[in-house]
Amino acid sequence: MNEWEKWIPVKSIPERLHKESLMDDGDSLRIIVSDATEGQKYSFLFDGLLLSYRNSDEGSRLRMLEHLDRYYAHLEYGNWTLFKMKNSSYLEWFAQESLERYEGMGEVEHYVFLTSNDVIEVLSADPPTVTKMV
Repeated sequence: MNEWEKWIPVKSIPERLHKESLMDDGDSLRIIVSDATEGQKYSFLFDGLLLSYRNSDEGSRLRMLEHLDRYYAHLEYGNWTLFKMKNSSYLEWFAQESLERYEGMGEVEHYVFLTSNDVIEVLSADPPTVTKMV
């Protein structure tokens, strides 16, 4: 359960990104992150079938960090921000809570933004639109 893999949505995206903002306007979810060294910003817009998201303080996710350290040190998770999760316990929980309402609506992905201060997790049947902001 909870199989982590690096996610590289666009070429040459920086390894470490910091959360600038998280905006939920009712129709979409936008996460804006920036590269600490260059200040370049990236927008991740989830405006398709967004099922659920959660944002936690990174320091409150100690069990998750211990799991990453024990089983996924090879991913160098401390030096990378973007991940996808397979066999997700969050997705399993959501399916149970929704009484499998979204079963058969396509593959739902579990996206994880692991920043220095936040762990943002998104369950979406549609990939986000990723834009390098000018």
